[in-house]
Amino acid sequence: MSALRLVKSIFCTVSLSLLITSSVTVAQETQSKLSLQWLGGPTVLIKFGPLQLLTDAMLGEGEQAYQMGDPNQMFDLAKGPDVIDHKRLTALPYLNINDIDLSILSHTHEDHFDQSAQKLLDRQLPFIVPTGATGQLTAQGFTNIRELDWGQQWQLSENGYSIEITALPASHSTDKDINALLGRGNGYWFTFSHASWEKSLYWTGDSFAVPELLDSLNAFPAPDIMLPHLGRVGTSGPLGQISMGAEEVLDLMAVIKPELTIPIHHSTYQLYLEPIQVLMARQSTVAEKLQLLSSGETYVVN
Repeated sequence: MSALRLVKSIFCTVSLSLLITSSVTVAQETQSKLSLQWLGGPTVLIKFGPLQLLTDAMLGEGEQAYQMGDPNQMFDLAKGPDVIDHKRLTALPYLNINDIDLSILSHTHEDHFDQSAQKLLDRQLPFIVPTGATGQLTAQGFTNIRELDWGQQWQLSENGYSIEITALPASHSTDKDINALLGRGNGYWFTFSHASWEKSLYWTGDSFAVPELLDSLNAFPAPDIMLPHLGRVGTSGPLGQISMGAEEVLDLMAVIKPELTIPIHHSTYQLYLEPIQVLMARQSTVAEKLQLLSSGETYVVN
């Protein structure tokens, strides 16, 4: 067990630092520093040296993978949708939840933090969440929660591997009223560093390229990697479109110019209305900048 997991109950306000008494072996030093394993939907297992981070944990399977109202169906906005079972279309890849050091949520809707994850994850596992989400996780029994407002940062490190996390705006809709109805969300900017090695990653969360987000991104260089959410969810319901599709992702790529874009939040659930093939059919001008992963596949960053 790593030293980080031994101190999961300690969540200080500035950084999470660890004393490591064991030396780093040559084998460890020659391993790839950063890997991204897409587990389906919005869930990515990020491994950086000895650290493991999990985004938007979705751990349910089968016909009843999770329960939530269906934003794609017509319903009365004043009453809200009926809660139904949602189907997962792909198998959940193997995941050792005991190895996770930190869980990061873009927001707490059940299609981003499902009932299975709520039951299975360690109650002392550290969480980073958007402003206002603590009450919900506390009610679910979690005790190690850190809220990050837009612009706030968090840092964790072990064995000389450091990850700086900055919360960025995430707008679930371009309609201000719908966005307010759906609640606060975050995207996140990650800076991974080890000695002289450094990479950046921007995870959009469920967001559109609204002016507030673009203004925030002006403070950062072009990211090495972008993880955008697709699916065009909601386009057949009263909320309207509440996640990006191919058009919005390509527009965002043109603005912030990531070195590589790895689309997520597609194909895994019936909830997603736009097939990933729409993006792939329109990507001829940016083909070298796109990396499409299958569920369970890992992209290695050296």
